Amino acid sequence: MATRYGTNFNWQTEPLSTLRDPNINLGNTIQNSRNIQVNPTLNLSTLYNKFGFIKRIGADEKNSGAKFLVGLLTSIKTVNAAFTQTKGTFLPGYLPEADYLGMDDVTGAPGLGFVLGSQRDLRASALARGWLTRDTLQSQLYVNTLREDLSLTSTVEPFRDLRITLTANRNRTMNYSSNFRYSNEIGGFENLSPYTTGDFNISFISLKTAFSDQNGSTASGLYRKFMANRAIVSQRLGAENVNSAGRDGAFADGYNENAQDVIVASFLAAYTGKDASSVRLHGFPKIPLPNWRINYSGLSRLAFMQETFKSIDIRHSYRSSYAVNSFSSLQQYQEINGSVSSRDLNDNFLPQYQYSQVTITEQFAPLIGIDTRLKNNLTANFEIGKNRLLGLSLANNQLAQLSENNLVFGLGYRTNKFRFPFGLFQQVRMDNNMDIKLDVAVRDNKTVIYRGDVDEAEVSSGAKNIALRPSVDYMLNQRFNVRLFYDSNITKPYTSLSYNTAYSNFGFSLRVTLN
Repeated sequence: MATRYGTNFNWQTEPLSTLRDPNINLGNTIQNSRNIQVNPTLNLSTLYNKFGFIKRIGADEKNSGAKFLVGLLTSIKTVNAAFTQTKGTFLPGYLPEADYLGMDDVTGAPGLGFVLGSQRDLRASALARGWLTRDTLQSQLYVNTLREDLSLTSTVEPFRDLRITLTANRNRTMNYSSNFRYSNEIGGFENLSPYTTGDFNISFISLKTAFSDQNGSTASGLYRKFMANRAIVSQRLGAENVNSAGRDGAFADGYNENAQDVIVASFLAAYTGKDASSVRLHGFPKIPLPNWRINYSGLSRLAFMQETFKSIDIRHSYRSSYAVNSFSSLQQYQEINGSVSSRDLNDNFLPQYQYSQVTITEQFAPLIGIDTRLKNNLTANFEIGKNRLLGLSLANNQLAQLSENNLVFGLGYRTNKFRFPFGLFQQVRMDNNMDIKLDVAVRDNKTVIYRGDVDEAEVSSGAKNIALRPSVDYMLNQRFNVRLFYDSNITKPYTSLSYNTAYSNFGFSLRVTLN
């Protein structure tokens, strides 16, 4: 396991213009940061080899059943983790000077701990020791920063030629700031306008609803479920909050259909396929869920496949993430008896953090992909992909859904003995390397906008696109390469804001290599 600890400390004097003015004492600024990195690695294959019975069964070709069972039990080969945490503090209005190791040689301020990256709040001890200026013109903000990145990767091989890579990650940033300065009115220091901002992203699984609706459908059963979940979530939130009194129709007091906590929990329940009566109501998910990439190359080992194919690879990949973009704290937020009591203009209880947008991103890249190489030097690949992006805006409670389906087909052929078919140009012999390729791509994407309690969504953008790209590369010699190409592209948009388009490019290019 590799571990790293790094720190940084900075002392900066106040501007020269105020430093020379005896009536102004803004003080200096100090800033530190601390970086912790932990990278544990487990190579379980080495551990398995220490067990004699595993080695014996692995070498026994006759006992296939026991060999398969041991393969499953020892399928996890490696586990890698990476955790990085960076914290920092910025303190303005700091009076002491800096000497050896950045500390004042008389008072020892700000202390060895702060110089070496300690993130303990220094303000209380700084006030007690008179390290902070009382000049009311000091207006710089006290700032705390935090960034955490966690990633987990594991390789699983349950049997020969099947390789599964699992990945999980979680990232978050938090930035706290306040105007911490002296006030003549109260004769002491005030912590004015404390404010927290941040971002959050975590690996997620929304597979259960990936195929629930038709691609880009304007009538969505999932969205109707989302709307129906609000009443259930509202009642659960109201039951948790002792400051919520009764109901307003189907919704609890302080949690109507447009309350942020109601909207977000209902959205997650609907689009992850969970029950609204048990879905998580508050905060951010703590445990990242694994995504995966699968590759299987064992088909070419089958006897009837070996006659034709050199290799056959089957691929599948799934990635999904949940993100809260640009959340911030609310200064009006207050609690009574352990529950929120402050309300907004719509009489809803204020959330602890105000979200601007939450998103779910889901990708099958690919859903299924097949790469083949034949013994006659012909290659073929086929791939189907599917993407979904859900963006819920908390400013207007609108849901934008981007749905995309992709299909890619490719053929390739390499030879150094090319002859024209059908007896054409029999006298022409092309004995240098020639690459012939044909790529076909079909892409269908649509963005629809769902609005609260409106069954039919509005199509805002999207198009069907077909691309055809054949090409021929011929190497005349080591210095000259000739390429013939054709590129056709047809686009049919879903909205009247764009026109149907079609274009074609064709030509040739000559590449010269100079040594």
